[in-house]
Order: sequence, then C-alpha cells, then structure tokens
Amino acid sequence: MRILHFEYSDFFRRVVHDLCVRLGYDYIGTHNGSDSFKLLAKYDIDIVFTGMELSDMNAESLIEQLKDSKYKHIPVVILTSSEIADIHKRLKGIEFNDFLLKENLSSETLKKCVSRFDSI
Repeated sequence: MRILHFEYSDFFRRVVHDLCVRLGYDYIGTHNGSDSFKLLAKYDIDIVFTGMELSDMNAESLIEQLKDSKYKHIPVVILTSSEIADIHKRLKGIEFNDFLLKENLSSETLKKCVSRFDSI
C-alpha cells in the first residue's frame, strides 16, 4: 500500500510518515499540491491523504484537480483538526472518500481507514 500525503506542517508529515512506516505502508509526503501530478505519474499511489491547507493551495483545489484527472479513482482521505460539520460545509459538493481527525490519529485508526480501501 503506497500513500501520498499532502500536508503543510512538517511535524504532521513526520507523524503520518512514522505511522505509515510502522504499519508497513510506503509513504511519500510533500507540502506542495503542485507536486501532485508529478508524484502520481512517478509512483503507483493507492491512497491520497491531504490536510486542509498546503503551502501553495488548499484541499479543495487539490481534490478538484485530482477528481478531474485520470487519477480520480484514487481514494482521497482528509486529515484535519477541524470539526466534522465544518469540513462538510467547507467541502460541500467536493467528492472525497473519508476523513480522519488529527487528534484521533493513531496506528489503529490509520490502519482501519486504509483497510477500507485495500481492495479497491
């Protein structure tokens, strides 16, 4: 399982990296949404994780670009510290597959989330 993670925070990219490695997943992380198509073309990605803010765009723009591309089949999971209602309001009309609250992120919650998409 290879995860591509977009996140502005170096600290949180490190946290997700460490959890992924501990669980045996391949991890690729970046803070730039503009890296998306270059990385997707280079690697066989199974899941995209994204924070709400990146260094050069927001999650809405990134998800819309992915869903309008040949990579639209790749599940998108939002990792956020925002309230659930805020996420649905902010992303109204934008298709994503799941979300995880950063405060609840653990090896167990990450593994459970990834396992939902393992057969896709």
